[in-house]
Amino acid sequence: MDETQNNPVASPAPEVEAPQPPETPADAGPTDELEKWKRLSRENEKRWKQASKELEGIRHAQMTDQEKAIESAKAEARKVALAEVGTSLAEAEIRAQAAAAGVSVPTDYLDLSRFVAEDGRADRERVTELIASLPKPEAQPEFPQLMGTGYHRAGGNDISSMDPNELADFIAGGSFI
Repeated sequence: MDETQNNPVASPAPEVEAPQPPETPADAGPTDELEKWKRLSRENEKRWKQASKELEGIRHAQMTDQEKAIESAKAEARKVALAEVGTSLAEAEIRAQAAAAGVSVPTDYLDLSRFVAEDGRADRERVTELIASLPKPEAQPEFPQLMGTGYHRAGGNDISSMDPNELADFIAGGSFI
């Protein structure tokens, strides 16, 4: 009988790539340094996701049937709950992107379930495609040009000063009101 079969410690562990020391050329500028750290961050994130996936697989393999049933019930409940609110999430995403683009979308006539992803959340890519397909509003002035605002020289007024007596006579004459 082989000793490595019964001893779980002696079994070979999956090989994990050791982090490499960062290579820094002598004339590296700030953009090179930034790119180096971004690359290292992406590599670390990739390794973390892989390790998390392996850990989850090990946890799932060690579960009893009862624990597996509980986990599947939790997953099903989460899926049902997100399905119930998924259309509301999609509508909110559509309205938010439409407001940012400056267009209006009548969501009353849309099949909002088409904008819900498989995980029950709003599918941002589909919403972005919808908003991009809408006609853009015509450019309007920021403020409407009203005739009574600002400096306006109207014709026919005989007011030469802001004397209260002169203004009262002008109003009493009926031509002001």
